[in-house]
Amino acid sequence: MFLRFCLVGTLGFFVDSGALILVTRTGVLGSMAGRVLSFLVAVSVTWVLNRRFTFRSRAAAKSLVPYIALTSLGALLNLGIYRLWIAVFGEASEMLVLGVAAGSIAALAFNFLVSKHVVFQTPSSTRSGVSPH
Repeated sequence: MFLRFCLVGTLGFFVDSGALILVTRTGVLGSMAGRVLSFLVAVSVTWVLNRRFTFRSRAAAKSLVPYIALTSLGALLNLGIYRLWIAVFGEASEMLVLGVAAGSIAALAFNFLVSKHVVFQTPSSTRSGVSPH
């Protein structure tokens, strides 16, 4: 399941990057507004794929809003750890890369856990064994 989550996340990265390049290079949006739009496009794609492929969930469409909210928290965690890393270890190239890696690993773990246990909760992931669906 975790490997499928990572595969979906990789695809989400390419969708995010592609959408960002598309809207910024065509002059539709600037880099910040484009980043917001590309994130929303990518998170929508990963929600569908995680719902169907990773967790094989029957979660209703209403699970999209919590998914976006929790994934946004994961993004904030990623950036926070990155900023903390460079504050502690400096901005040498290798430290920047390690900071990105540390933030990405933390966000990956957070996003996987909240997706599995909150957004796409399945009977096997509940303590009582009773499905919330």
